[in-house]
Amino acid sequence: MTTLYVDNIAPNLQSKVSAPNLQLPSGSVLQVVESNMSGDGIFSTSSTGFVDVGLSASITPTSTSSKILVRFNAGGVSRSATANEALRLQIVRGATSIYGSANIIYSTSSTSFEDFCLAYEVLDSPSTTSATTYKIQMRTRTGNTCSMNTGSATNTFAVLTLMEIAG
Repeated sequence: MTTLYVDNIAPNLQSKVSAPNLQLPSGSVLQVVESNMSGDGIFSTSSTGFVDVGLSASITPTSTSSKILVRFNAGGVSRSATANEALRLQIVRGATSIYGSANIIYSTSSTSFEDFCLAYEVLDSPSTTSATTYKIQMRTRTGNTCSMNTGSATNTFAVLTLMEIAG
């Protein structure tokens, strides 16, 4: 009889075992999806209702027990055409708001340009294995035009990152 001694076992990357059959501990990151925008004047609206800004990302969870960590980071310069105007953002899954914001940028004069850096993070439980889209929406407080990322193309950005976390 032969004895086999093993100090370490590593997965066979050539194996035909699919990822859903792989059991990772709860809290493990299963996949990461990222979408980004950069440049001058990438967000602008005068709407008092939330509208899409064009930044979205889609992920297909491998299990209904998975959670999706949604991160939104942006930086640049904001501008309003009038004083006492505010810009508001929200993160939505499909058509459902999962994170809403109060006034994030408030203009005190019509010539005011405000530097900003935003970082939002929310842990969502979509309870599905279907492709799920997350997106950023914005609106103004009173209906005057607000723009975000109105600086030079080299110092403005917006990034939406989705991370599937094992449940």
